[in-house]
Amino acid sequence: MVEQPKPSEISNVFGMDHPQHMWTKLAWELNGLMNSMSVWKDNEAAPEPLFHAFNTAVTAWHVSDWLWQYSPQLRTKLATKFQIVFEETPTGVRNGLGKFQNAVVPHSDALRICREIATGSKHMRKDKVDHSIKAQAVWTKEIKGVGFVKPGDLSMSLRVTFNDREMDAELAFIEAAGYWEKLMIELEVFTKDARLPDKIVKEG
Repeated sequence: MVEQPKPSEISNVFGMDHPQHMWTKLAWELNGLMNSMSVWKDNEAAPEPLFHAFNTAVTAWHVSDWLWQYSPQLRTKLATKFQIVFEETPTGVRNGLGKFQNAVVPHSDALRICREIATGSKHMRKDKVDHSIKAQAVWTKEIKGVGFVKPGDLSMSLRVTFNDREMDAELAFIEAAGYWEKLMIELEVFTKDARLPDKIVKEG
């Protein structure tokens, strides 16, 4: 008889309950962003790249929440690595999350970029803006035709600038995913048992 997937141990997350799940979601969103940026696609019903970039940045940044909130054991590992002092109480854990997020950002420019974009995207306006970071959609006139693009058309690219270093947004998100992957491997977070369930669980 087919086995029912294990229900999530935390509320209101549709079956996700492990940091590996959030990293998998990040990889999935990054793939969607890269596919949506393909010049071989015609215009969609909505500007998909803008939405994918929003979601990718938010997920990339909030992997930090999922790592810190997962378990006392993982918090201890993170606190040791990043030299964080906190108390294992509801208030202490919440304060510790902010300390962890502030401690991890200096280790990755990409995470700093993701934090700025995620916060700006979610809340529309920020009280404190990091002026060293700039995210923008840029349209460039095409010289050669490819796929649905004709010479003279304007095609979109998504760019981020940090301290005068400019790059494609996709690259910043890839670097953020890579940082989290390396950290999670180091802390032995990835596990075969944390694989997300399939949409349809086959019998037999």
